[in-house]
Amino acid sequence: MFTSTLNRVPFLLLVFTVLTLAQDEVIDEIGKDGSAILNESRIQGVFVRQCSCDEQLQCTEEMKKQADSCTYPCFEHFNKVSLATFYLYNSTFCQITEKPDELRQCFDDKLEIVDNFINCFARRVDSCVNHQNGPMIPKTSIASIFSNGEQRLNKPPTGTIAALIAPIKHYLDAAGVFAACVKDCFIEKNKDGYCYDRLGLAITQLILLFFSCQPLISDAKAQASLKTCTRRMQWKRQAGEVCECSVNAGLTDLKQYCSMFKLMARRSGTHHAHGK
Repeated sequence: MFTSTLNRVPFLLLVFTVLTLAQDEVIDEIGKDGSAILNESRIQGVFVRQCSCDEQLQCTEEMKKQADSCTYPCFEHFNKVSLATFYLYNSTFCQITEKPDELRQCFDDKLEIVDNFINCFARRVDSCVNHQNGPMIPKTSIASIFSNGEQRLNKPPTGTIAALIAPIKHYLDAAGVFAACVKDCFIEKNKDGYCYDRLGLAITQLILLFFSCQPLISDAKAQASLKTCTRRMQWKRQAGEVCECSVNAGLTDLKQYCSMFKLMARRSGTHHAHGK
């Protein structure tokens, strides 16, 4: 409900790429990392009301729109990077492809899929209640979620994953810089408080506690929802299509992975057909 709404394009650039470079066990690791980030971001001894589903939907949509409004200026910034900026941001879209607008379209074409994933996760994770008198739950620092999440993403991968992504590390570096730009823009838009903190018309800190709210994310439900929703969106097939489109848009080093994605998707489809 927090980071999943940050932006659909960086979500595709980073998560789709990493997910498709390994087997389904990676989803378990992502779930564990997400749980760890949430636990690290809890504010000890501070509680907040659990959001109603209407409030959660309101904030999710607002945060999506805020992040989306950051996408275009960040893309344009890195698409038209100056020589001076090149030394500061040495991995940008104009350095990895001569057709950045076509690359962007590859991911724009899949935004509906990512929206469906976010909505699926929100429905299944059972993080809200049906009224505005929800129980008090431990409060989470949204700013800490971003900082803790960024620290984990910046940790260099090891083992099989490191070997698999080595040939396309320059692509992931560019995606990471772009995602960081969107994140900074999003945080700036919320410098006076996030949607969850601004619900209602609070005039004192005491009243604010009753008006503000947050979703309650259970580790077990989050992991189960992640698995269910990634299967429903057929992420292996989607990633294969993004791979081929990206190759045509200039990311030629991805070509070696596209056939692997197709094979993974076919195996997944055969497995589900036999399981019916």
